[in-house]
Amino acid sequence: MRTDATEVLDAAIPVLAKDRGASMQAIAASAGISRATLTRLFPTRQNLVQAMAVKILDDCDRALAHAEKDTSPIEQVLTAMVADYRPFAQLWNLVYVEPDVLGVPDASDRAEAVFRRTVTLMQRGQDLGLLRKDMPATWLASTFCGLAETAWELTLEGHMGSRQAPDFITAILLHGAGA
Repeated sequence: MRTDATEVLDAAIPVLAKDRGASMQAIAASAGISRATLTRLFPTRQNLVQAMAVKILDDCDRALAHAEKDTSPIEQVLTAMVADYRPFAQLWNLVYVEPDVLGVPDASDRAEAVFRRTVTLMQRGQDLGLLRKDMPATWLASTFCGLAETAWELTLEGHMGSRQAPDFITAILLHGAGA
């Protein structure tokens, strides 16, 4: 039985992503715990959603901090960040659209900071000749997050393997969809 809040959040995030109206009972079941245990960890649905948002933002911050410190060639830096795409998918899928997140102090500011840092990383890729310079870095950052969200959703629905997703995101990000 899971009683670690982080493990419960990891199990709850995909449930809410698939079904915005998922009950606390359905979320608890997906985490392999009772509803009572879930409500002991997160007394209300709003508390749960807000904790999910904080976790997602923390995960994005960790991935970006690693990418920002990495002195490897930019292709390796971006490949490593894409390998950890889920928090960026979850950011777009849940944090930007879930109304209960509005109660999280600074969530909007943190989400905007994550996006600005992602833009800066894309600019670094442009400056070093890896990414196209004829597109704004904001477009490339949005494309990355959109691709991450799509890959995560397809993985959740069983249309794509979880190990395929980073390769597909990287291929589209670096080479586009042309033949």
